[in-house]
Amino acid sequence: MAKQKTTRKPKSATTTSTTTSIAKASALLVLAGLSSAVSQLTLSPVYGSIPASIWHSKALLTVVVSIVAAKTIFKKSLNPRWIPLVAFWSQPLQALLFRYSSSLGAAYGPVVTEALTLFPAVALSVYCAIDLLPPYLSPLAFVVLFVEKYAAALLPPLMGSSPLFTRSGLSLLVAALHAAVSPSLLLVLVLPALFHTVSLNPHFPSNFAVANDALAAHNYTLLERHESLTGYVSVLESRESQFRVLRCDHSLLGGHWMVTPARMETGQWHPEPIYSVFVMLEAVRLVKTLPADQERPDGAKRALNIGLGIGTAPAALVKHGINTTVVELDPVVHAMASKHFHLPANHTAVIADAVPWVADAAASQPGSFDYIVHDVFTGGAEPAALFTVEFLQGLKTLLRADDGVVAINYAGDLALPTTQLVLNTIHAVFPSCRIFRDSEKQQKPKTDVEGNPLPEDDTDFINMVLFCRPVAEPIRFRQAEERDYLNSIVRQRMMVPRADWEVPFTPDEKMGVLRKGGEDVLEKGHEKSAVEHWGIMRTVLPPSVWELW
Repeated sequence: MAKQKTTRKPKSATTTSTTTSIAKASALLVLAGLSSAVSQLTLSPVYGSIPASIWHSKALLTVVVSIVAAKTIFKKSLNPRWIPLVAFWSQPLQALLFRYSSSLGAAYGPVVTEALTLFPAVALSVYCAIDLLPPYLSPLAFVVLFVEKYAAALLPPLMGSSPLFTRSGLSLLVAALHAAVSPSLLLVLVLPALFHTVSLNPHFPSNFAVANDALAAHNYTLLERHESLTGYVSVLESRESQFRVLRCDHSLLGGHWMVTPARMETGQWHPEPIYSVFVMLEAVRLVKTLPADQERPDGAKRALNIGLGIGTAPAALVKHGINTTVVELDPVVHAMASKHFHLPANHTAVIADAVPWVADAAASQPGSFDYIVHDVFTGGAEPAALFTVEFLQGLKTLLRADDGVVAINYAGDLALPTTQLVLNTIHAVFPSCRIFRDSEKQQKPKTDVEGNPLPEDDTDFINMVLFCRPVAEPIRFRQAEERDYLNSIVRQRMMVPRADWEVPFTPDEKMGVLRKGGEDVLEKGHEKSAVEHWGIMRTVLPPSVWELW
């Protein structure tokens, strides 16, 4: 018998095939990581960035590990041609699921949404990738986690720079790249999803009118929106209650009551602040420091405002003739405060990260500010780096040593150790402080509307203002004068801190303080406060307004 000849592929062809497979697998893993980061961005306007992340990392890791560990089990059920379909249909499905966010809740709504939109695409991508890779390269599947981490850090500064760098734009980009990597005739099935996204989805950048048509049913109007490095920023008006607010993701940065004929009859001749906490910050001017005959006029003073919002406090300081510097991280927030909330132009605007700016300023111009307003809370949490001993020491250095005053807005649950840690840290830096809540403590009901007993709840999530001095002298307030109120009804009612709203606090030396490098201690406690804050925001604006962006 003649020997049968066997044909072998040239070594170069085998090498090329292997290289192509590895390249395609790498592309799938990179896209899975990128889509994961984009998914978190997309959830933030509806759930807030912190609630959206509670289960995300654990769930993502579980998906990757499951596929790697049980590849053969999934072999018959996962088809690589489905990846672009899942990616393109994620936006219409998200828009549908967002309508049920109040029922799902802030803790579990995000993971349920991603379980139906993101994780199927990740599972398919990881499976297809390790199917293409040689067995010894299977651990490369975990590159998904690293890509997501770096994408989450790199994307925020780019957001809003072009239609591509928006939540919807990035989702479409990822889907299109998936289609390029895994082409198939099934792509015809994405056409309805693509049509819905670009024509009917209120979240798509060009669908401004679609969003307003949907909001009109709830008596709200969207004036402007922009995606930026701190989140999805927009300005909304209530046509029924006649107020205007500035929103960032699932949080409100401030708002004011608009002037109407009915309000003019009650004496309101200009927009009035909605939130009393921002008005209370202005009481930093009322703290007694020097004898009256030594007090310098407002025109000779300087103020520093860390964090802007709509600019209630810094605008008031400017109106009093105080040379005011505002340090704000997000240029979009500053632009919208100026355009929609009458932030005076005659202030010094510093668009920068407050942490390095304060460190540099403390070294170059110590004792240069009479007043400092520290107001950086948003989304149920605060940037932990702005509450470390090191940062607060920088603020103390910037204050005039004898008559400087700092007012700090902090929102949190008084029952949480993290809130106590922050208060402890502030007291460790400033030897004299007083704390006031921004409203009367509400008695929580013991039964529901049907008379059923409610579980005991010792939470007390509040906005509070701390007035502190760099010297160990009691905090006392002078009597407010008519000029202090700036012809404002709200200021007359809310600016002067009330003694019965004072919050008692005794520093605990055993607890320690928050230091640079240890911010994770505070960040771990953000989850509970962010979920509580999410619930509060759903009572301030209707759920549908949050869900429609």
